[in-house]
Amino acid sequence: MGRRGAAGDVGEGTSAVRTDQPRASDGLAERQALSVPKGERDELRERLARLPPGHPSSPAEAERARAPERSSSSADRDRPRAWPEHPQGRSPEAQDSARSRPLTDAEHAEHVTDVRELLDKARADGLDTRLRYTIDPDHEQWSEDRTVLHDAIIADLYAAAKDVPCERRAILAGGLPGAGKTTVLDQHAGIDRSQYLTINPDKIKEEMAKRGMIPEIPGLTPMEASDLVHEESSYVAKQLALRAVPDGKNIIWDITMSSRESTESRIGALRAGGYRLDGIFVDIPLDVAIRRSDARHREGHESYRAGQGHGERIVPAEVTASQADSDWGSCNRRTFEQVKPLLDAWLLCDNSVDGRDPVIVDSGGREEGRR
Repeated sequence: MGRRGAAGDVGEGTSAVRTDQPRASDGLAERQALSVPKGERDELRERLARLPPGHPSSPAEAERARAPERSSSSADRDRPRAWPEHPQGRSPEAQDSARSRPLTDAEHAEHVTDVRELLDKARADGLDTRLRYTIDPDHEQWSEDRTVLHDAIIADLYAAAKDVPCERRAILAGGLPGAGKTTVLDQHAGIDRSQYLTINPDKIKEEMAKRGMIPEIPGLTPMEASDLVHEESSYVAKQLALRAVPDGKNIIWDITMSSRESTESRIGALRAGGYRLDGIFVDIPLDVAIRRSDARHREGHESYRAGQGHGERIVPAEVTASQADSDWGSCNRRTFEQVKPLLDAWLLCDNSVDGRDPVIVDSGGREEGRR
């Protein structure tokens, strides 16, 4: 695959990570080369070899990065991760005590404030990857080395979906952050997820975190810093869709439906590809979305402090609140109401009550109209 523009026909997208984290370069060249289909593998290896010395994806940098790891003791490797909230200045005993217990509500609130301030500073410093790794004035053309990384992600995800049938079936799954779309799709919509390639920009962010592609910001977990790759992750998700649609691969687009224009553009591209198109919207009030998003961030942050995962991204409360709509509760729900006549079939679910199964409250589509 060659260089591509930052915008596509299909798509939408909402540290010094500590030194004991896996480095971006640790085994990356080998994993990238092996993840690409055989016919493209030699070309990818050649492109990786051309990267300048010191580049995190170059084979030489990968080998250099592994050397300290091989010499480190197992005790060092197994030591719990440092607290991302700047533990410097505390006594070793105080640091160990802080790492061994969950944050208090006050400490969590302070950390959220720190995250937002650090992200604002990072953006002001030009660390958004769309600014750093594009090579044209309009920031639409990604650099060659970044394109190599994009292609590796796409190759991995597409290879993982090798058994997904090519029946030209698509599902748009919409809802606010915290709505529980995954739960509805897995347990309540009668869908066999193994028969679909799921495309979700947030999952792309997680793939980028695994590869060390998210800028390292002291005090932030990788996923807390993932807002800096928001545009890039959306772009990669579009490119994944552009690979799947010509093949007719069954796909699930997991989105928020915050934009009618973007949602209709996606529908148009899928229709042009000959797809049957169903939709599911999981509805929750804004205050529930805000609470669940904060709880998800907090849980992910605690897991990271315990040495597991890459943390969880933060969704500011005012960003969710800005989605308010006087008629439908959220502009996301409004978008769904506007586009559902374009769908072959659709479900509307209410998942607003914690501890209760989602409830299907309405359904319809073109098929019902023909009955």
